[in-house]
Amino acid sequence: MGDDPAESCFTWTNWDEDAFTANCQTNYGMTPKYDWALDYFGGRNVAKDFAGSSNIIFSNGDLDPWHAGGVLENSMVNNVVIYIKNSAHHLDLRLPNVADPIQVT
Repeated sequence: MGDDPAESCFTWTNWDEDAFTANCQTNYGMTPKYDWALDYFGGRNVAKDFAGSSNIIFSNGDLDPWHAGGVLENSMVNNVVIYIKNSAHHLDLRLPNVADPIQVT
């Protein structure tokens, strides 16, 4: 995943999928499966992919750069999506800290 070059040094503007794939094939004899996680775990159609599951909490923080790839909408019957403002990656899963924003506590 990349980010906006104006806001981060982690960008994919120079990333070439075909060249990366060719390099993996040449050096390791393997072809990357870029969509493996979606194919294996689901996520393209959240309501359908997780229809048989229950009691999962999908929590995301708006300061987490990975939240864009997370489950962000409550479209399931037996699972819950929580979007936490002022929260970073896994902040809701860490031990309490006096610096935690009120939205996390």
